[in-house]
Amino acid sequence: MDAHIARARPTQSDQDRTRWVTGAGRYLADIAAPGALSAAFLRSPYGHAEIIRLDVTAAQAMPGVVAVLTGADCAAAGFGNFRALMRYGASGPKPMIVPFRPVLAQDRVRHVGEAVACVIAEMPAMALDAIEAIMVDYRELPTVIGLEAASQARAIMHEFAPDNLAFVHHAGDAEAVAAAFAHADQIVATDFELPRLAPTTMELRGALARYDQAAGIYYLITPHQGINEIRADLAAILNVAETKIQIELPDVGGGFGARSPAYPEHAALLLAARVTGRSVRWVASRSEAFLTDYYGRSTRLTGRLALDKTGKFTALDLRYETDLGAYITTVGAFVNVHNPLMTSGGTYDIPAIAVEFRQYFTNTGPIGPYRGAGRPDMALLIERLVDCAASARGDDPLALRARNAIAPAAFPYQTALGVTYDNADYPQLIEAARDAADWENFAARRDAARARGRLLGRGVALFTEIAGGGAATRDEARVTLYLVNGQARARIETVTGGSGQSQAETYAFILAPRLGLDPAYIELMASPADSTLQGAGSIASRSTLSAGSAIADAGNQLRARLLALAGLRANAAPDELVLADGAICRQDGSLVLRLADAIEAANAEPDTPLIAVGAMPLSASFPSGCHVAEIEIDPETGVAALVRYVAVDDAGLVLNPQAAEGQIHGGIAQGLGEVFGEAMIYDEAGQVLSGSFMDYPMPRAADMPFFITAERPTLSPHNPLGVKGLGEAGTTGALAAATNAIAHALAQAGAALPALPCTPQRIWQSLQQADTTAR
Repeated sequence: MDAHIARARPTQSDQDRTRWVTGAGRYLADIAAPGALSAAFLRSPYGHAEIIRLDVTAAQAMPGVVAVLTGADCAAAGFGNFRALMRYGASGPKPMIVPFRPVLAQDRVRHVGEAVACVIAEMPAMALDAIEAIMVDYRELPTVIGLEAASQARAIMHEFAPDNLAFVHHAGDAEAVAAAFAHADQIVATDFELPRLAPTTMELRGALARYDQAAGIYYLITPHQGINEIRADLAAILNVAETKIQIELPDVGGGFGARSPAYPEHAALLLAARVTGRSVRWVASRSEAFLTDYYGRSTRLTGRLALDKTGKFTALDLRYETDLGAYITTVGAFVNVHNPLMTSGGTYDIPAIAVEFRQYFTNTGPIGPYRGAGRPDMALLIERLVDCAASARGDDPLALRARNAIAPAAFPYQTALGVTYDNADYPQLIEAARDAADWENFAARRDAARARGRLLGRGVALFTEIAGGGAATRDEARVTLYLVNGQARARIETVTGGSGQSQAETYAFILAPRLGLDPAYIELMASPADSTLQGAGSIASRSTLSAGSAIADAGNQLRARLLALAGLRANAAPDELVLADGAICRQDGSLVLRLADAIEAANAEPDTPLIAVGAMPLSASFPSGCHVAEIEIDPETGVAALVRYVAVDDAGLVLNPQAAEGQIHGGIAQGLGEVFGEAMIYDEAGQVLSGSFMDYPMPRAADMPFFITAERPTLSPHNPLGVKGLGEAGTTGALAAATNAIAHALAQAGAALPALPCTPQRIWQSLQQADTTAR
């Protein structure tokens, strides 16, 4: 099928983009709910404290207050624990410990912002006023903030984890690694911490809940990234069957992984709806979002790389530590093992690898999946080691990477950890990036910058990452063909909708050539509230690979039925007919049947409507890329500016080039934000010091030049479309390439790479320290 579809009419995604920028979106706060109550949450002001007394009497008597819920109400309702998935380490040195996480705090609070009580009132202001009337006496307890404090057990988070250690897992062959290091000609090492990141979605988190007493069904409207994940989470918390929960998907104003799991507020609102018998709405404030949205990163990585005398990599020894926060979210622990483990050797042919994973509890908000979810962390560690090796040997960084990259003929390639990469051509990526980045003329640009009193550094990232997977064994999509005023149309239903990825358009491009339809006449439905389709959501760069392949399967089924129907009329075999441009014709172009007539005939039979459910078994792919960044530093101020960025990616077959480029651009922006400024900062008591956009810097358009992007695809054999993932690639490449560029620039002045993020203050301090040492 043709990968690129010309469109004369606006697609659904075109229309959506117009809606969103003209104020016509249907986000949660836009949904009318006459008579709905408003909720507000009392949150802990302490990082760690025992609740001595909780008195809601005065709040209950406030004007307009309908109910006040506490942890005792949740316990009385029989609430269970949040799900915490992990498929590693069950027989290892420390299987994962999963503490009970209350929807509303019971007896103790473990991070600033943890919900203590929920007020339900007639108006938002009334609920907020009543929050102020709740009386709570706390006994403050010692806190543990950060991995260093957690690993030293300076305070204890959970009594059954006296060392704050939640999980330990070892992978690889430690003995082979030790032997390789014993015979290595050269060993390089590095370590760094990646701070906690706030998801900062444009649309704030929220929900609208109601309860059908007669049917015993909970209804929830909330932005999410997949109905099956969040429904399973809520079923576990509410202790009900998943069939008792229906979730409607409005427009989603940003996901990044943080919309995937359920939150305590979801369950509290559903209980409030059941208790009051009315709909209940809550929308977070930006301050609440900074305190309670599931964070990303919060990792500490250490690595050593062994090389022989020819510069070949012989062994890799890695440690990956994660600060989980106070509790474990659905996949917060899992993605910080599985995703980095899948690509712990990066793009390189390394015969011996060993990795240790350690995860800790701290008095901070929990982490969850955030764009990249462990992939950028591991790519940064490997690419920093490679740059350190290139610097120590005096090698060209691209040449050293090319010398050690897995050869195209080696695919499918099994890593030393037993992971099989599907397909890639890393030398092609390197050469394309070399050309696009004008690599050979960098010295002239560096000298010109030096003449202006600037330091110009260059960094590269050659990376791969896993895309796809998920908890479901397969993905399903339902496609329905129907008529509107004689015009053939198709409707696609999956388990999720889009959150800015142009999924409707991409899916239409997959289906259109199979059914001879204009993409403009194909609609993607937001997942129905009672959807029974299998599949995982819009996570892990999996949508096109998994749901897209299921759509292709459904389209192929319908195409076969249409051609069979037309074949009966034409007295011809189906393979002698062509379905294109709204008609079924013979090979010579003579018309057999208009598509609209075929649909009308098929749908006239009550037992044979033109509906097909396509499926795609669980699958994964390994997209890759080579990114090059150039960053200029002003030594007088420490200000760093990105002046050039090249991204060459292999995402398999690219079905929607415009959307693909947008995904790369957005991912790069998020990676650069992490390098230059984004970080959740806490004091020793667990108070958030970066809880607003005045203190949490976001990347701006002026911070980024025009990106040079290119595709060098190799087709994945693991799915019928040949596609790979794309959503994480920009972030994974940008974090490593930009960090390496800053390190390269600073090295010219004898300065070390500071702790991330590389703010002007930290860069300036590193330069001053180097200057002092030189004196």
